[in-house]
Amino acid sequence: MPGMLLTLRCLSPIPRPSTSITTLFLVSLVLGGLVAIIKAAPAAADPAPNPMLTQTARSAKTASPHIGSAMAALATLQDADVLPPEGTPEANHIIRFVIQFQSVFTKSDDPAVQEFARQALAHKYGDQAADIVKGLRTTGWTADVLERLSDEEARHSSENLHTLAQGFAPFNLSVEEFHRFMQLVRDARQAFRTRGLEFQHIFSSRRKEMPGAESS
Repeated sequence: MPGMLLTLRCLSPIPRPSTSITTLFLVSLVLGGLVAIIKAAPAAADPAPNPMLTQTARSAKTASPHIGSAMAALATLQDADVLPPEGTPEANHIIRFVIQFQSVFTKSDDPAVQEFARQALAHKYGDQAADIVKGLRTTGWTADVLERLSDEEARHSSENLHTLAQGFAPFNLSVEEFHRFMQLVRDARQAFRTRGLEFQHIFSSRRKEMPGAESS
């Protein structure tokens, strides 16, 4: 079954990425094969380890934890059956912005982006929210952060969200793409709830199969 293919430019918002071309190519292969591997594995209360996925993760043992967290996010969305068919332009588009929005929230110093993330987490964590936002630079996506961001995005009108546009622009992303991503997270959460499952538990199970699990 052919996996999704990513162009190298999808993996970095910077015209001249510091990461080597070889590393980016390997990452694109890992992420490109992810959906094809996960597709046949329906979500369960405690998803069974996927041997093919585990082998892929082990082969990328030295990869950044951010690769594993992006893979876990995509795998969780796939488990929820909210992604379009693999290989379609929309599916490849989603892979790109799941990776790129992680870069936004782990690398950008844009004040509006930082404040949005802080507010999203403050509803649950109060004064600890700022420290959790800083921690994203190490962990990458977590289930809790994705859930909190999706809740926060739903609280804002499209006009209010456009304050984030300046922070998204250097990563070639739009506010509309952010809304699409957050809606996918909300759809996945709802899909799991109807099956008596939790987004956070499924994400955690998938994250353990991915590169950098020990660091997250």
